Amino acid sequence: MRTLSTRMWLLLSLCPVTGMVGCCINMGSCPQARYERTEELTASMAELDAVDVETAFGSITVVGGDVAECRIKAEIFAKAPSDEEAKQLAQEARVKTEAVGGTLRIFVEKPRLGKNRCIGASFELMVPKQTGLECRTSYGSIKIRDIRGNIRARTSFSSIKTEDTQGAVDLDTSYGSVTCRNITSTDIKAESSFGNIEICCSPATPAQIHADIKTSYGGVEFEAPDRFTGAVDLETSFGCIETNLPVMVKGYISKDRIRGAIGEGNGRLHLKTSFGSIRLK
Repeated sequence: MRTLSTRMWLLLSLCPVTGMVGCCINMGSCPQARYERTEELTASMAELDAVDVETAFGSITVVGGDVAECRIKAEIFAKAPSDEEAKQLAQEARVKTEAVGGTLRIFVEKPRLGKNRCIGASFELMVPKQTGLECRTSYGSIKIRDIRGNIRARTSFSSIKTEDTQGAVDLDTSYGSVTCRNITSTDIKAESSFGNIEICCSPATPAQIHADIKTSYGGVEFEAPDRFTGAVDLETSFGCIETNLPVMVKGYISKDRIRGAIGEGNGRLHLKTSFGSIRLK
């Protein structure tokens, strides 16, 4: 009965969303004509140390490189009732950049859209490796690699993946997985409403990290640094808990929660899911 109720709730929660985004994902009687074009540009990063990139419909990919500027490639698409109007809308949309404080903002400036019209854009960026990032999209994946600055990423309907990053991370998706490979950080936050979360710390990760990992419907797997010391809190409502690390339990231990510590350090690991299993290794 619990499983059936959960599935029904998920289905009902998605119904208003599919209606809202239908024009951009080809549902119902929304327009089918589509036009795509590519726009490339370069923006100076002089006296700037962060990038803020935003799109409503589309993916975001950011790679750190040995460059002094921000290189931008945007795949812009438009949908409308006719081929001619879709082309016109796509051509009127423009990638804009502006410096605000120490941050380079990147976004798409769109013409006014009527009913059953839609414009989206996917971004591919190359930035200096030490750049801090803010990435936001409503409907699309986010991928980040080789970044040394702090990262904050938000998407509603897709996955978030990072690889070979340093600095604090704050990752959030409503419907999708979160994966961090070879992350070096003292501050890790990842959250999903419906999706698995997998975090793999690099050997260079400091021992006393703070990690807060939460998902409502999905499993959590966390590979801690070898020298980790600090408090551990593992919790699931419907699932199992497995740990390969020597957790000294404080208080009680149950099938759905373990609270304790590894060593006497000031680190903290909080791994939580409502429907899924947890593995700490």
